[in-house]
Amino acid sequence: MKTNYFALLVLVMGGIVSCTEHDKNGKVLNTTTSGDVRIASDETLLPVIDSQEQVFETIYPKADVQIAYLPETDVINQFLNDSVQMIVLPRELNAEELAQFAKLKITPRTNKIATDAIALIINKSNTDTTLELADVREIIRGNKTQWNQLDNKSNLGAINIVYDNSKSSTVQYMINLVGKKDINGYALKTNEEVITYVGKNKGAIGIIGLNWISDRDDSSTIFFKKNVNTIGIKGDPGDLGDDYFYQPYQAYLATKQYALIRSVYTISREPRAGLATGFASFISSDKGQKIFLKAGLLPASAPIRIISTN
Repeated sequence: MKTNYFALLVLVMGGIVSCTEHDKNGKVLNTTTSGDVRIASDETLLPVIDSQEQVFETIYPKADVQIAYLPETDVINQFLNDSVQMIVLPRELNAEELAQFAKLKITPRTNKIATDAIALIINKSNTDTTLELADVREIIRGNKTQWNQLDNKSNLGAINIVYDNSKSSTVQYMINLVGKKDINGYALKTNEEVITYVGKNKGAIGIIGLNWISDRDDSSTIFFKKNVNTIGIKGDPGDLGDDYFYQPYQAYLATKQYALIRSVYTISREPRAGLATGFASFISSDKGQKIFLKAGLLPASAPIRIISTN
């Protein structure tokens, strides 16, 4: 509830300032609901953050939020170089990055906004729709390269791992998962290209951000899902998801039974409450949280109902 009160306070302040939205030369002032600002977002989050921007600018037509969708490494570099005032990232800043800001006497403001996941996708014709997390690691390490190593009845041949690009947050997530400096697979350019490739290649596994295929009402998602399936994953022994092959659904993000989850944050270096602060506050507000809910991710603060069915 604290996040919602803060969001409401900032937006109310923005409404008060809106009475003087122009300077003496007629230029729109940079307030929490007007002006312009450049931010950067991890490109794996493009569909849902783009939706956030569209709704925000519809409510506040004098606001111009310019978002660059980039690989994780480039997002961080732009933030450190002061090219953008805020970033949206599926992780917090690490100790090295925080140390660089400390030298500048800047304390970035970090706020969790949602829980996302890494989705592993396969061709619709592939019947091997479940994997244990231990097998996922072996595939990513390059120790298991043939489908018949997972199922001796399979005739699909080689396992072709594809991901968006080498600087991606999905790649970094997998590097952390397997404890190596690099991973097995081929870099394309975007999550969209990964989905298209998997839809055309029976032996492929794609690594993507969940929100590219999780919004069931989005026309692009419906198109993508025609040709690919997601893999259900069983967690390691002792994990919450060690009893079943869980899909990356909202309920299993909430219960942490899906193995490949990650948190999403807004991180701001804005020196005062300007448009970046207003946009971050909107994302944390009820309206912004409902956008995550609709997109198939787990909101950080909106209530979730989990219903058991037989």
